[in-house]
Amino acid sequence: MILLGAFCACSSPTVSPEEDSPVSANSSSSVAVVTSSSSVFSSSSAFILSSSSASLSAIYEGVEISGLYTTRDSVAAYLCKFGALPKIYVDKDSAQTLYELSGKSFSKWNFNPYQELGVMVGGDSFGNAEGMLPGENYRECDVDYSGENRGTRRLVYGDSCEIYFTADHYETFERLEF
Repeated sequence: MILLGAFCACSSPTVSPEEDSPVSANSSSSVAVVTSSSSVFSSSSAFILSSSSASLSAIYEGVEISGLYTTRDSVAAYLCKFGALPKIYVDKDSAQTLYELSGKSFSKWNFNPYQELGVMVGGDSFGNAEGMLPGENYRECDVDYSGENRGTRRLVYGDSCEIYFTADHYETFERLEF
């Protein structure tokens, strides 16, 4: 299932070059839901994570090319504004190499790359094998690390500021619009 175009009235996150606040939740928004069979449904009571379009606009205006951004909205704004990931991001192979250069043996992603290495993982291709997103070439990046590993929160992005967020490791998607 894909959640598209969902924006609700939420508190506005603050933005600084280092980080921005986490996303707020609201249960009274209208969303379009697209399933893998591309059927469109409208729901007025869907519960999703979202920021208001005014908040996203403020974040977009506030991101700077030299900033270190790691959260959903700030990284999405950076991608849209500058057409690339923030400099703190490295692809999976580079993160694995950095981990091994630190003297540890890599077996799986059971660590938090930001805590261990000071980097976020992103830039690798996203296959869209289930065809849940419109046909395009996509890349993915991690966002909102918390805890001891990479977690499940990702941005999947294409060209022209087409950005989707998944909080459940590709089970559902929400389109972010700036």
